Amino acid sequence: MINTRLAIGIHILAFVECVPEKDSINSEIVSESIGTNAVVVRRMSSALKKAGLLKSVSIKKGLMLAKKPENITLYEILKAVDPSNELFIAHQKVNPQCTYGQSIVKVIENEFRLLQFELEENLKKKTLHDIMKKVVNN
Repeated sequence: MINTRLAIGIHILAFVECVPEKDSINSEIVSESIGTNAVVVRRMSSALKKAGLLKSVSIKKGLMLAKKPENITLYEILKAVDPSNELFIAHQKVNPQCTYGQSIVKVIENEFRLLQFELEENLKKKTLHDIMKKVVNN
């Protein structure tokens, strides 16, 4: 299954930053832009708030970024919306009698750990602002 949490988290934050009427933003409006259910947006927004990336404008409604877009890394967004994110997971039901199967799983797991590390290091270098600039320039 393809994980879209990071993409949705980025979309929520970028959308919130771009809408001038911060006090009128609610999960229904954001969900229309994303093309998902408002419940998904509320759940993701809650995670982004807990991570200190998003905050409420008033008690009843409205959203705004808690930090400037250039100070929010894609890694922070990932950890907020999908804290246990693993890009790839090796298959675990290998025949215990097959030495090749046992060996290849270990090699695959090591490669996947390296890929995960490289991805996370890359995400630490990219910001929400970087994404937003590209959207505006399209």
